[in-house]
Amino acid sequence: MYKKILVAIDDSATSRSALAEALHIAKCSNAKLYITHVADETMLNIHGHALSSVINLEGAVASITLAGQKLLDTAMQQATGIDAEPLMLEALNRRISETISDKAKELGVDLIIIGRHGQRGLATLLLGSVAEQLAKIADASVLLVRKH
Repeated sequence: MYKKILVAIDDSATSRSALAEALHIAKCSNAKLYITHVADETMLNIHGHALSSVINLEGAVASITLAGQKLLDTAMQQATGIDAEPLMLEALNRRISETISDKAKELGVDLIIIGRHGQRGLATLLLGSVAEQLAKIADASVLLVRKH
């Protein structure tokens, strides 16, 4: 029986499936649910010097955070009757998987739920997906959810 569950969401179909699974498990287990989104400005930081003359970087970062907050607000509306808490995290020049894993450890989470996109390609081959990285490094059990 799980006591604390963390679900990581983004704006994808697999993330919506992961959220649905997390809501179901949290309700059945009467567990605390942390609904988490990681604002990742990595690409802005990498290309910051080149992009700074073209876009307002501070505005772009604020837009990323605002979009993430909207995702959390929508997810919280679905968590009626569940002890749920939204968490906005920032990657801060770290891998998203490390950010999620560290927060889960800090919270004493015993299950992490995340959507797995099932994408292939050079980036996934070299770096691995966030879900796969998380499954390797997390102290808690990790449930990888596909779109359903």
